[in-house]
Amino acid sequence: MVNGESLLTEQILAKLHSFLIQHLHADITQLAFKKELVKGLENRFVLEQLYGKQKAKNKLPFLFEQTTILYPAKVSVEQSTSELVAVWKSNLIKGERMIDMTGGFGIDSYHFAKKLKELTYIEQQTPLFKIVQHNFQQLAVDNISCHNTNAVDFLFTTTQKFDWIYLDPARRDEAGNRKIGLAGYTPNMMEITDLLLDKSENILLKTSPMLDIQQAIQQLKSVSNIYVVGLQNEVKELLFVLSNQVTSAIKIHCVNLKKNGTNRTYTPTASLGKTVSYELPRKYLYEPNATILKAGFFQEIALDFGLDKLHPNTHLYTSDTIHSNFPGRVFICEAVVPYQAKQLRKKLSSQQVNITTRNFPYTVAQMRKKLKLKEGGDQYLFGTTLLDGGLKVLVCRKLDEE
Repeated sequence: MVNGESLLTEQILAKLHSFLIQHLHADITQLAFKKELVKGLENRFVLEQLYGKQKAKNKLPFLFEQTTILYPAKVSVEQSTSELVAVWKSNLIKGERMIDMTGGFGIDSYHFAKKLKELTYIEQQTPLFKIVQHNFQQLAVDNISCHNTNAVDFLFTTTQKFDWIYLDPARRDEAGNRKIGLAGYTPNMMEITDLLLDKSENILLKTSPMLDIQQAIQQLKSVSNIYVVGLQNEVKELLFVLSNQVTSAIKIHCVNLKKNGTNRTYTPTASLGKTVSYELPRKYLYEPNATILKAGFFQEIALDFGLDKLHPNTHLYTSDTIHSNFPGRVFICEAVVPYQAKQLRKKLSSQQVNITTRNFPYTVAQMRKKLKLKEGGDQYLFGTTLLDGGLKVLVCRKLDEE
């Protein structure tokens, strides 16, 4: 029986595709109890294909439409870059040659290759390598050279120079535990940075979204730009650009992508020599998107948009006049109410509300339980601490969202 590491015949691929389409919405755990899902294929492999197909429908639609694509093990599908992020990321690079040292499922490589004359794909795990090599063939990609080897060894021995080197290091140890800090990555960036900059003048490094940005700047050499990339207001990637030609201060860009392919980028321009002002809630309430909060631009966003902050530790902002181009959500503040169920219910139009907390001692779940409210509706509650130190709930309606 084929175990997924061998190339499949056209006949078996056709049977597999038919099965996947018929069971696209099936419960994988239930299918696991059946004896033979597709004749000639191991059930484990078939279920990996079904899981990949289900995930690809929204995450990787360019693969979902293909009938001969194969998917790797679950963890590789989960860790792969989404199509929207990969397409946006490919616009960062220019030149002729690039090496993807941690190729994985090949999503980044595929989209980078569209911008280049030649891309070198490296993947050390043989089963994953074979699947990606198969997929590149099915996608008729002719400018990607594939190498099943250790990436650092390859870089030491190659005489080639590259316009860009891309790395998405492994962030789990052998036991599967997550590693947040750079020192726990494989390969260890702090050990190979000199080698990388010897082979290319431009390095694009993807890290965990949980990584401390300022600490990483101190640990890495020659950082020129940082991109905090979000998708639908969820931070997905931190990208560090390292270069031999760093001539100015490091710039941090906050990029929030939407499902329609558009994006909003915020790069601070305000001088931190200015003073941020604090006020009680006014007519409009502003909540920055997640990439801005991750970057720590709590002061900059207020200065750039002329907003008042509600409290030094409350990252919500207010004004009497509307700023429609604000990178985040904008609300009309209808009422400011003490955190007391009886008073709050008088301000609600229904028992369905959306709840958020900022600098508040209670969780959303605790608020919802105390107030006996369900999720949904068109009203938004913000549990927060105001300038006077009081715990308040802001009753709002959404006006705009980037």
